Amino acid sequence: MKKYLTLLAMMMLPMTILAQEATDSLFKGKFKNAELNIQCQLNLYDEAIEVPGLELEMCYGFLQGQINGCWMFLKVKDINEDTAVVRVVSEKGSDAQDLKLKVTAESLEIQQEDGYIKGIKGNKYVKLPKTLVFTRQ
Repeated sequence: MKKYLTLLAMMMLPMTILAQEATDSLFKGKFKNAELNIQCQLNLYDEAIEVPGLELEMCYGFLQGQINGCWMFLKVKDINEDTAVVRVVSEKGSDAQDLKLKVTAESLEIQQEDGYIKGIKGNKYVKLPKTLVFTRQ
């Protein structure tokens, strides 16, 4: 009986490790909103992302595409099981705001808390929706 319990425990260990890795990588990845042509690269566990085209220290992620410049995730204020609050700053440093992130295995939802990020449509700036939905790439 003891052999069976040991064997069962050894078989369950890899599943436990895989489940932990899946949870640990929830706030890490590349996401895209195809409708608005905006990309997001994210790693809230470590300041390990380099922003293309900018000579900065590493950050927690960035938003880039048909928006006003590049927005960098510079501070993780709060992180829970599937939600986080981050501080983002525009590449010029003139705009900053908090974003609330909700992540699943398939998607990322970004809610603009106290301001808005401007989008670019044609040659005009437009307000983006308060909630942006991205799919995991």
